[in-house]
Amino acid sequence: MKRIPTLLCILVLVCVATGCQKEPQPVVYNNTTVVNGVQMKTHYYTVQPSQWQGATNLDYVYASFENVDITANVIENGCVICYFVDADGRDNPMPYEFYRSYTDDNTGNEIFFAETFSYDVEERSITFKFQASDFQTQTSIEQYGDMSFKVCVLEPPTK
Repeated sequence: MKRIPTLLCILVLVCVATGCQKEPQPVVYNNTTVVNGVQMKTHYYTVQPSQWQGATNLDYVYASFENVDITANVIENGCVICYFVDADGRDNPMPYEFYRSYTDDNTGNEIFFAETFSYDVEERSITFKFQASDFQTQTSIEQYGDMSFKVCVLEPPTK
C-alpha cells in the first residue's frame, strides 16, 4: 500500500521533468544574434561634433547614417532600439534626457533646462537627434564631444 503513493510521486516527477522545454539558445555570428528565427543585428555609431547638422528653422540638430539592416520588414513587423552610450560604457535607452542648469549672467537667476537625445528610423537609415529645452542646442551639443550610440535592429522571419 505504501508503494502506490511513492510510485505516484515518482511518476509525477518524471512527467514534470520530461515535459519542460528548454529555453531557445541564441546563435551568434558576427554582429547578428538569432533566437526563434528573429535576427538581432547590433551596430555602433560615433558622432563627432562636426557631424551634427541643423537649420535655422529647426530647434534641434541631427546626424543621419545609412543602415542597410533597417528594411521594410523591420519597420512594419520588427523593432529598432537605440541607446546612448555614456562615458562609462553604459547603454542608456533612448529617448534619453539630461537635466542641467546655469546661472543667467544678466539676472543672476538659475536657469533649469533639459537636453534630449532621440532618434528617427526610416528604411535603410537611422537619425540621431539632440534638442535642448532652452533652445541653445548648438551651444549645448558642442560640450559633449564625440558621442557613441548603439542600435539594435530586430527583424522577424519573413512569412
